[in-house]
Amino acid sequence: MRHVTAARGLLWGAICTCIAALFLFPLYAVLTAAFKSPAELTGSPPTLIPQSFTLENFAALQGLGDGVWVHIGNSVILAVITVIGTVVIATLGGWGFAKYKFPGRGIVFVAMLSALMVPFQPLLTPLFLVLKSLGLGNSLIGLALVFITFQLPFALFVMRNAFMHVPQALEDAARVDGASGFKLLMQVLLPVVRPGIITVALFAFLSSWNEFLAALILLSDQSLFPLPVALSAGAVNGNNGVRWPLLEAGVLITMIPCLVLFFTLQRYYTTGLVAGAVKE
Repeated sequence: MRHVTAARGLLWGAICTCIAALFLFPLYAVLTAAFKSPAELTGSPPTLIPQSFTLENFAALQGLGDGVWVHIGNSVILAVITVIGTVVIATLGGWGFAKYKFPGRGIVFVAMLSALMVPFQPLLTPLFLVLKSLGLGNSLIGLALVFITFQLPFALFVMRNAFMHVPQALEDAARVDGASGFKLLMQVLLPVVRPGIITVALFAFLSSWNEFLAALILLSDQSLFPLPVALSAGAVNGNNGVRWPLLEAGVLITMIPCLVLFFTLQRYYTTGLVAGAVKE
């Protein structure tokens, strides 16, 4: 019996290792391609290990659009506005849906969640016209508002579950001590729902940082392009095809903040997703 259990463990470990390798290989390919010379990267057959490491692909990014740092800065501005706006609105909204009873609460919440079933691509043209009429066309603020709008249904769902997971006894004890209203939210509830807040912030960051289509359609000024759009525009070299070395270096730079934040906040992220899944 012990040998059977050990064999099952080895088999399961082998299966998990193969699945992990399947997901990690594209990351390895991007990492090595960013440091390969253009000749080696486009050569045949491809090499798994770079024959020589070069930084010329990253140096070439300086000639991307208005400069790579300008476009990185645009992406950072979009991400910051999106994260702050999503977290603030979703936290207040989730608190209201979870802790306050008002007529039609369930209907309103379900109606907001139904927005998850609507793909945002068909709405980009109407959104373009709305932003233009509001004077927010071709602006990072207008684009960030679009990102916030599409993040809110999921963010509200997560924050409502997080607030509902807070024990009622904790709120009652805080009210006895004199905490109420906004003070109760800031000093008592927010520390408890921190995993949910971090989950919402992480999703909002990843979405805004990597979004391509909405930024491509809603922005026309090249100096406002975030990094993904700037890479797409700069990597296509006229009739000469795609500048793969430049594109791979840019993709690696784009990946770094996402990986750092995900692994740094992974434990909060996992806790936030399952908050409220089990009723105590």
